[in-house]
Formats: sequence, structure tokens, C-alpha cells
Amino acid sequence: MNKETNQPATTFGIVGFPLSHSLSPLIHNSIYKDKGMNASYLVFETKEFDQNIVRELQKSGVKGVSVTIPHKERAFAIADSADEPSQIMKASNTLVLGKNSIHAYNTDGEGAYRSILEWSPESLSRGKTLILGSGGSARGIAYSLATSANPEELILSSRNETTGKEICSLISKHSSVKSVFVDPKDLLSIRDQISLVVHTTPLGMKGQSPGPFIGEEFFNSSMTLFDIVYNPLETPLVKAAKSTGAKIIPGSEMLLYQAMKQFELFTGVIPDSNDVKKTRERLSVALANR
Repeated sequence: MNKETNQPATTFGIVGFPLSHSLSPLIHNSIYKDKGMNASYLVFETKEFDQNIVRELQKSGVKGVSVTIPHKERAFAIADSADEPSQIMKASNTLVLGKNSIHAYNTDGEGAYRSILEWSPESLSRGKTLILGSGGSARGIAYSLATSANPEELILSSRNETTGKEICSLISKHSSVKSVFVDPKDLLSIRDQISLVVHTTPLGMKGQSPGPFIGEEFFNSSMTLFDIVYNPLETPLVKAAKSTGAKIIPGSEMLLYQAMKQFELFTGVIPDSNDVKKTRERLSVALANR
């Protein structure tokens, strides 16, 4: 155990709205305990997110925050410096806070890519990749897949055509991958070209609109669906895809892997395979009890 028990605990946390469903505190606090770290991870639920809120966190000694819906673009805008995925895609899910500095990172993309490699690597090379949504998560995931997985083509579809086309433009500019926007109503016409579907919107999340973004008529048994919503694990979209025999990557896997990278950024400690295994088990139990 950490012998410096008389020292104040290092504080980290999560910023977003709503946060009642978040399993991030379970992930981070459990690893601190496992490793005997004098640290805690708190929930900072807020509808607004700006420089003043970050200053208050810094003043109170918070050293880093995970950032979730709907503040990922704001997190990037607030930062003094940012990693390459954040800079290019203009969205961040991690802020490391110094006394007078804010460093932004995006671990969403790495978390998604590691999940796909673990569960369905063949889906990255068999056909085209379709990303549903154009928010902060879609940005990080699109960039990571374009630069790491080199898919045949990256198709983006979202209700917001402006942000969707902006992401496609950024991907085409900063990678060798062709990226095109397709209106949701036209998706059925390209279904036979798709091998991997990544859903990044809040549709289907507990407390949000149920969805699904697309119906079961879109899916077939040669496709893989990765719905990053993890509460509930069986969203209407997952049920629709499952009924056609499509392969499913659990949404909790991205949560797991992006959190492992955040833990490393916050503490400087690289999590090992045992940390990954124990966290996966904890998430499984927590989700089964919801």
C-alpha cells in the first residue's frame, strides 16, 4: 500500500451530462485500489463546460478529467495544448490539468481501434466501414480508424449533414483514406459494401431516445456492429443486428480501453494485462446488475 497516507489524495474525475449511468468511477477507483494508489475519481456532472469550470477544478486540486457527452468539442477548445487526434478532429475526451496548464487528449479512437482488433479484426479489411453519428466520439474514432486501420473507405452518416461532411473532409485531408458522407435515408443502397458499422450517437442509451439509427433490414450475417453505447449492452440497434446473425462488439470494450489509456495519462502508470482483465470482469458484473 502507499505509505504516504498523510498526503492528500490525488483527485481525478469525469465531466459531462448526464452522468448517472457512468461506470468510469468504478474503473478508475478500482485500479487505484488495486495498485495501492492514494487517488480518487469523482463525478462532476455539469450541463455547461467552460474555462471557468476548469479553473475551479484546477483550484481545488483536480489533476485530470475524463470528458464525455456533450462536452468533447468544448474540452478541445479550452485546452492550451492537444495531441494530434484532438488537434485534427477538434474534440477531446481527456484533460490533464497542471496548475496553469490544460493538456487535451483523445483516447476514444485508440479505445475503439483496440476493441475492433480484439473482437473482429477481419471486419476492417473485408469491406467499407460505416460510422453513424458526427459528435465528439465519431471524430476520435474516425481519425484513429483512418490512420491506424486504413479501411477501404470510411463512410459517415449522421442527421447533422454539416458536421458529418466536416469530419469526412478532415479525414480525407489528414489521411490516405477516402471518406464520404451518406444521408441516413440512402444507407440501404450501400449496405452490401459495408463490413463494419460503428454507432457513436446516444440513441439507445439509458434515458435517451431508443432509436435504432437503422433497422434490421440493413444488417446481414457478414457484418460486424460496434455500438459504443454500453448501458444497456443490448440496445435496440444491437438487437436488430443480432437478429440477422451479425457479429457484435460489446460497447463496454471501448469504455474499457479508452479508460486504460486515460489512467496512463493521469498517473504515468501503464496498465498491464491483469488490469485489463480485472476491469473487464468488473464492467461485466456492473452491467449485468443494471
